[in-house]
Amino acid sequence: MNNKETNSKEVRLKNTHVPDKVYAYSLQVRHAFFELLDCTDTEIVSIEVFDDIAIEKDDGSIEAVQLKSVLSNNNPISDRTVDLWKTLYNWLIAVQEGELDPDKTIFKLFIAADRKGNIVNLFSNANCPIKAEEVWEKARTAFYDDTGNEKSMGDQYSLYVRGFFNPVNKPSACNIIKNFKLVTIDSSHTKALYNKFCQKTIIPDELLEYAFDYILGWIDKKTAKLIEANHVMSISYSEYKAQLVAITRELNQKLSLKELAPRPSKEEIENELVILKNYLGQLDLIECDYTDKIEAISDYLRASINRTIWASHGDISESNLLNYEEELVKKWNNKRKIINLTEKSLSPEEKGNLLYLRCKDDSLNIDYLSVPGFFTPGCYHALSDELIIGWHPEYKKLFKIGCEKDGTSE
Repeated sequence: MNNKETNSKEVRLKNTHVPDKVYAYSLQVRHAFFELLDCTDTEIVSIEVFDDIAIEKDDGSIEAVQLKSVLSNNNPISDRTVDLWKTLYNWLIAVQEGELDPDKTIFKLFIAADRKGNIVNLFSNANCPIKAEEVWEKARTAFYDDTGNEKSMGDQYSLYVRGFFNPVNKPSACNIIKNFKLVTIDSSHTKALYNKFCQKTIIPDELLEYAFDYILGWIDKKTAKLIEANHVMSISYSEYKAQLVAITRELNQKLSLKELAPRPSKEEIENELVILKNYLGQLDLIECDYTDKIEAISDYLRASINRTIWASHGDISESNLLNYEEELVKKWNNKRKIINLTEKSLSPEEKGNLLYLRCKDDSLNIDYLSVPGFFTPGCYHALSDELIIGWHPEYKKLFKIGCEKDGTSE
């Protein structure tokens, strides 16, 4: 195949793609999500039932939404565009055939771009019968002269304009204008949707993006299944809410704090051994060996550094840490009492070692955040370093401190 034939084939292939149509369908799915965010429990959002999108309200009214996607510089709401007049004409027919009650319907034109139009602005600002009739008359002058003769119009939209400005249809047209609402956005629809989701959804910030992607995918999948089953494409707010709660819980369960600091070096561990802090002295009292101490130093340093980083990043708060330490102390105290009651034959050193091992193996999350394995034992070591807790039953006497630092009862 020569270059000329190749280029010709490429052109033909490219012409078979219709990105506007693909985008228009995906826009309907996203906009169903967009409207769900403003709904209450019993309200329903549908696709391609009453309109591109429709919201069935609690009071029995309907919000009929016509979506206009814009992927280029075209303006779907300019005064002489086909899109505008076809939309208004279709609403007119729906009203006259009884598909939409003009007294119980909001006619919304949603433009996924920042576009303007003189006539639609007039219509959007006319929210009473008198004003609606005034702007109908004013807009009609763009297409008819003072004697009622038709001005020059494009063949693509002339049929729709004639229908909408036919004096016979004036009452229905004015009812549409009275309840007409124009909405435009100055950013991409996806960005506007995500921002609205973040504003409307009360879940932790770190879950927002994951929850957003999940809900968007759920709506797309649900509507596809409804199409395949030849059912009406509709989603109730209660269904949406149930999915949001479910994915939030699932993400909460999976959410964990990640280790952000490098592991301590051999030199840092050796320096800690030389200093011989209280938490290491506590391990000496229960006759822990060198390996136990090295592991304790690593856990202590890793927990301390990562705790500082997480706090600086806003991953955990000061109150989170205070509550966490209080919970650790409670667990330590309960385990200590149980051992004293059940292991009376053990020596003080053995009781202390058993208490230490049980606490070290006890992983405790920070609220909904799971923590790395080193964190809980590292925090226990920090508490033991401050002599708030201890492993040996007589650690207070052995360290010659008063009970006021302990905060626990025997």
